[in-house]
Amino acid sequence: MKNPLEQFFAVEDRADGVYLKVSRLERDSTDINVVCRVLEQSTIMNLDLIRIKDVIQRARGAFEKIGPLFECFDTDLEKYLQLSITPQSAAIRINSACIAAGKIPNEKMLRYYLNRNKVIFGVDYQKICEALNQNNFDKKNEIATWVAPKKGGDARIDLKIDLGKDVRPQVRENGSVDYREIHTFISIASGNVIAEKIPAQPGKPGTSVTGEPIAAEPGNDVSFPGGRNTEISQDGRYLIASKTGILFQEGGLFHLKELLQIESDVNFSVGNIKYSGDVLISGNVFPGFTVEADGNVHIKGELEASRVISRNGHVIIEKGIIGKNNTSVSGKCGIQVGFAQDAHLVTDGALVVEKFLMHCECVCKSLEISGANSAVVGCRIDAEVQMVIRNVGNEQDSSSRLHLFDKTKLAIAEKIKELEALESKLETELEPIQKQLRTKAALVKRAAGEEISERIRDEVKKWVDAYNTITNKIKYVKQKQEELGVELKKPVNNPGSIKIMGNVFPGTEIDLYGLKMVTDQVLVNKSFHLKENSILIQ
Repeated sequence: MKNPLEQFFAVEDRADGVYLKVSRLERDSTDINVVCRVLEQSTIMNLDLIRIKDVIQRARGAFEKIGPLFECFDTDLEKYLQLSITPQSAAIRINSACIAAGKIPNEKMLRYYLNRNKVIFGVDYQKICEALNQNNFDKKNEIATWVAPKKGGDARIDLKIDLGKDVRPQVRENGSVDYREIHTFISIASGNVIAEKIPAQPGKPGTSVTGEPIAAEPGNDVSFPGGRNTEISQDGRYLIASKTGILFQEGGLFHLKELLQIESDVNFSVGNIKYSGDVLISGNVFPGFTVEADGNVHIKGELEASRVISRNGHVIIEKGIIGKNNTSVSGKCGIQVGFAQDAHLVTDGALVVEKFLMHCECVCKSLEISGANSAVVGCRIDAEVQMVIRNVGNEQDSSSRLHLFDKTKLAIAEKIKELEALESKLETELEPIQKQLRTKAALVKRAAGEEISERIRDEVKKWVDAYNTITNKIKYVKQKQEELGVELKKPVNNPGSIKIMGNVFPGTEIDLYGLKMVTDQVLVNKSFHLKENSILIQ
């Protein structure tokens, strides 16, 4: 076979190998890529392309060895070789007729043949040797296998809230939730993360026997188990609470229930309740327990010697309040009770009572207790606007005090009290300073005509500065008291009234914005309001 390099450069076949001579002119006028392409298309089995490229690029103009004498593949051998190729494997069958034809292949020939047919990855050279065993002729011999792609890891949901056994409410068939058996409530604020999605992994690509990459299948995606009052972040990574509520799982989905529903009594099996939404209690609240909520609190049973707080909503206690010790109910927007006894009730809204108030202290915007036979007995009630009451007192107890107050003036009066307390405190702080100044003044007087030491001068200055600071504060506090006193004396139109539709028993104190009277006889169906700085009874 003619050496394919002869068409480009001077070549010599010597006993110890092939020699190539390249001049700089030849190098510069020859495309080395064309040379390589011609060599690769030839049937030379033992090409050292790296060595040949190096000799061409250096172009020394002298013969240099590029490898052993070329060995060529006999293309007639191909008719005895059958190669089957898939991306996963390559197998060869050697026809035994090659023996009679004197065309028995060797390992070098088979390697070249496989490379020529682009079987270049995962070749098992031990199996090539086994295939050349004449006992394996006419058999299909697998001599290369692929590296299979690895599927990526599946996406998963990482729950950020611990839903332990005690906080998994039982979901009824009708969709309501039974919280009787749980001791802790998982309250989630709006905007908080419930769960995070860990994305599916892309997987690891494989390689076919021909060296081509085989794409890997990514891991399976998973949908967020988001239910009612949840939303998915814009980047699709987080499940977020869209409203404040109680977290529970139903049908494989996470939901937020805005209403915390207690289907039993609030007792030791439930414990104190502190919740950021609305609370509905189907039973009673036992003594010593506390119910706190940002929203409404609705108790269908009774409240006994306990505390209820609604910071931004209403409180409804259907049956009523049996108070003792420190029983208190606070509802920002309003309170509605069946009855209340020995309790402290405070609201910025309306206080509505169905049956009676007995020995209670109440602060509200308005009071309504006008049901048949309802009464206020032994209570102190401070209302801002209006009271509508059926009966006040009875023959055994007529010590109630009904007071309408001006909220603005009440705040001014409270501020004046604070300033008076501050003035008293400052006066107390001033006394030792004045004592020290008197002592220092006596020292200065005894030193008349003599030079006073620097230390005494510094001490006098320190106590004078302290005296001036305190007296200036006292002066400022007194000025503020005077200003607030003037504001307090300004006439205000107070249209509020107290309406008694039934009996008012003797001894009841009526206080309308600071003007007071005490009833000395039974009055029936009377209204009390201010007119020209006096209490008018109609």
